[in-house]
Amino acid sequence: MSNAPQSSGPPAGANAESGKASTPVLSEFTIRALILGLLMCVVLGAANAYLGLKAGMTIAATYPAAVLSMAVLKLFQGSLLEENFARTVGSIGESIAAGAIFTIPAFVILKLWSFNSLTDYLTASALMIVGGTLGILFVTILRRVMVEDKSLPFPESVAASEIHKAGQRGADAAVQLFKAMGVGAFVKLLDAMGVFRASNEFMLAVGQFKQSFVKLG
Repeated sequence: MSNAPQSSGPPAGANAESGKASTPVLSEFTIRALILGLLMCVVLGAANAYLGLKAGMTIAATYPAAVLSMAVLKLFQGSLLEENFARTVGSIGESIAAGAIFTIPAFVILKLWSFNSLTDYLTASALMIVGGTLGILFVTILRRVMVEDKSLPFPESVAASEIHKAGQRGADAAVQLFKAMGVGAFVKLLDAMGVFRASNEFMLAVGQFKQSFVKLG
């Protein structure tokens, strides 16, 4: 009679194969994520273009795009990679709008463009398309060095990733995130209604050096 130990479990190869088969495959580039990202790109880009021309500054569209992509794709059982893809597409509109509103008005002030013809609009659109394409190409080259080989060094990207992680940790983390957003919106509403000031601004006069005789426009 043989005293060799009998193996009660499946072979090692079977474990490896079963483990490999159970590994989930997360989808990233999907039609629904692309459509959602394009919609956010248009809305956030237009909002930032108006805000930049009105106030002279823009806001980061990464955070609202991250929250919206997480909220919408959760309804369709979307993956984390889909949320990240939609957020990235949605935040592009802010960058394109900022690059346009801070440069194209200079051509109008210098009277090089008048936007009285379709050619000027097509030229401006072509410039934004070329600029966006160059940005994508440079990011593709630097992706491994700045993102994959190191941890995210950018505060904006780290904050966006934490928003997506909060959605993946379960309902409690998502509820806390939306509660914080609600408190911030309520404080901003009270500030706009004049109940109190969320921030205090003051001006300090330092005198006038010399009167400027340069005419702008």
